[in-house]
Amino acid sequence: MKTFLIILTLVLAFSGCSQKTAFSRFEMSQKQELGADSLQRSKLGFENKVNGIVSIIYLNMVFPEVYNDDEYFYINSYVKDKGFSSQFLLNNQEPTKIEKLTPFNKFTHLMHTKEKWSEYYLVVFSKQGDKLNFVLKNGPYSSNLLRFEKDE
Repeated sequence: MKTFLIILTLVLAFSGCSQKTAFSRFEMSQKQELGADSLQRSKLGFENKVNGIVSIIYLNMVFPEVYNDDEYFYINSYVKDKGFSSQFLLNNQEPTKIEKLTPFNKFTHLMHTKEKWSEYYLVVFSKQGDKLNFVLKNGPYSSNLLRFEKDE
């Protein structure tokens, strides 16, 4: 009987929370939730050194009605050593377009970051398959492989 009451209590406790998500505690629009869900981050490293950080949102997942002809990414990067230029790669391919954005832009609300010392980009790649492998390189430094999968 004691075991039954413990199990019943646990089932009731967990079922009471089953209709809520992590986003239900915050006031966020559906686009902000999709942006947070699509957000990936990585340090830019080489050997034991870190030269910066990159945050990326796959915009095709957030705004499929607008961004659907190519692969669109909103990128926020901070690099300590400005002596190297950044190279964006998707499945080892170069982008077709790179647009540098201001810290306050139409995507700022998706990431909730707008530091003046970071750089912001809209990066466009040609249409790819279902698995997208993104890497940011900065001289000898590079991000981890950031994987995005399309929902079909």
